[in-house]
Amino acid sequence: MFFTVSAQEQTRKQSFLMDAPDNWRKETLTLPLSFAPELDYKGLEFVRFSSGWGDKNSEEFWTYKFAWHLDVDPNITAESLNKELKIYFDGLLNLVGTGKGLTKEAIVPTKTNIIRSNSEKLFIGEVTIFDVFFTEALKILNVKVSTTYCEITKKHIAYFEFSPQPYQHKLWDIMNQIIIPCK
Repeated sequence: MFFTVSAQEQTRKQSFLMDAPDNWRKETLTLPLSFAPELDYKGLEFVRFSSGWGDKNSEEFWTYKFAWHLDVDPNITAESLNKELKIYFDGLLNLVGTGKGLTKEAIVPTKTNIIRSNSEKLFIGEVTIFDVFFTEALKILNVKVSTTYCEITKKHIAYFEFSPQPYQHKLWDIMNQIIIPCK
């Protein structure tokens, strides 16, 4: 019993590791993810959804960020990101879409185009998804992925930022501020 309570308390504390604006919705998932078990990572995924994430009339529509908090270096490359983001989104969208009554054949497979930017630890590109959540139409999301390592906690962190807005939009500045402090 004590272990269960301690584990639940630890998970609750960890869920607040990644700050975000107060009006952004927060979720914490355990890796490996149930909808993408092929992604062989162990750790936590912290997700932060903009307040307008689910509002197709909002400039924040489909804008969100997640971070993988890992014990082992994910050794991210452009090639691995293209493969893993396809697995991630296809798994998520098939789970949600079939849960809403769509057939797998109706859900268009995800397309990815991620490249390394000028920085060794930054990748940019886009993913084209079939939006099963709101519009049941294709949606292009711009993507930024970066990695870091915290010497203090001995954790590897991979940040994933998504928005249909161009990179110059103010939402990217907001997402850049959403981090897991190294302490």
